[in-house]
Amino acid sequence: MALLSVAVAVLTALVLLDLVLTGAVIRRLRETEKRLIEITTPPDTGMRPGDPMPEFTSPDGGLSRTDLAGTQALIGFFSAGCHHCPAQADRLAARADDLAAMGITVVSVLTVTGGDTDGLSPRLEKAGRLIVETGAGDMTNAFQVEATPTFLLFDDAGVLLNRDHGLDDVLGGR
Repeated sequence: MALLSVAVAVLTALVLLDLVLTGAVIRRLRETEKRLIEITTPPDTGMRPGDPMPEFTSPDGGLSRTDLAGTQALIGFFSAGCHHCPAQADRLAARADDLAAMGITVVSVLTVTGGDTDGLSPRLEKAGRLIVETGAGDMTNAFQVEATPTFLLFDDAGVLLNRDHGLDDVLGGR
């Protein structure tokens, strides 16, 4: 009987030790997860809702901030070789008539290298005005775009209403 009592006491001690060690491991994993989130979450850069539309001129000189004054504008940034850009370009082209009916002017900025548009030009031309930039051009820099696709929705006063990587997300149910 004494041996059984000793075995139960040793087993109880081992179970308690296991609980303490498991709690310590869980606590350490939570701390590590917080640090990983801090390390891997990119800073929120670029224009923010409420920011005014920057001054810009398209590479061909045919479009500037003053041309968009007094109208809502949706400016989409795309790049050749972008994995998600073709699907978003197709969505934009499909919604072009609806956006025009809502009074939203659509401008697409396509960044290319070496002249290859990756087949995006015909899709984006269906949506509205297309501007092609070689490399990270003046418009991409003026609007502080760091990734594609990126959509910026401005009100008729030139104030940024919403910014997102998906067309449906930036339009917010419109």
